[in-house]
Amino acid sequence: MSERRWSIGELAAAGGVTVRTLHHYDRIGLVSPAERTPAGHRRYAEADVRRFYRVRTLCGMGLSLDEVAVVLRDAGDDPGSLRGLLTAQLADLEARAARLAESAQRLRGLLSRLAEEAMPEPEQFLAALEPMSVDAGRYLSAGQLATITGRAAELGGEAIETLKTEWLGLFTRLRRHLLDGTPVDDPAVQDLIGRWRETAAAFHPGDRRFEAATTALWADNRAGIGRELDERLGWSGPAGAAEVVDYLRKARAAGEGFLEGMDE
Repeated sequence: MSERRWSIGELAAAGGVTVRTLHHYDRIGLVSPAERTPAGHRRYAEADVRRFYRVRTLCGMGLSLDEVAVVLRDAGDDPGSLRGLLTAQLADLEARAARLAESAQRLRGLLSRLAEEAMPEPEQFLAALEPMSVDAGRYLSAGQLATITGRAAELGGEAIETLKTEWLGLFTRLRRHLLDGTPVDDPAVQDLIGRWRETAAAFHPGDRRFEAATTALWADNRAGIGRELDERLGWSGPAGAAEVVDYLRKARAAGEGFLEGMDE
């Protein structure tokens, strides 16, 4: 029986990454397909899938692609090497499970307070915020996370809800522009981007290190975050949350390029 092959689209969908990510992995020699069809289409073999698993797992543990390449350079495609990686991933998942259990306990405390007809303190709500599927602590430093949490506490619940409502409105209007094919440098889009920056500035610093961290977080987890946002927003169709974020990022880059040109 011949060994199974995966197309680049099949592997991307199964691994929760984009085709562009797999192109990049191939370009830098991290995960390359075992063969190509006569038409030039990539076909991944079982060993390629195992290597892809290693890459995604190591990236999920916080390693850069350069660091992943170093680890894989000395690791063979054998049960012993894979066993060590699986053990490390299991430990990581157990640590996450412990954090989720702690969050669940905090939520039980909130429910108990509400059952007693006593409104919990704002700090209790902030502490009980359910984490997204992506562990932001792998990308943001403890200081950056503390800054975000501190600013949220300073704003208070009412201001945060107002900002969330504005954020949703901006996000929805950007989606409409995306569906309408509005260029990212259009004044109407740039106006929304300016308001987006003002809203985001209330929560976090806009320095280069923070931008680099959030860029890496998005690049590594685009598909999963997009699906989660779509579920929360109730969106479906050709322009999901991931596509809107991509559109937003391009619009921001276009706006920054215009401002830099004015400074020259």
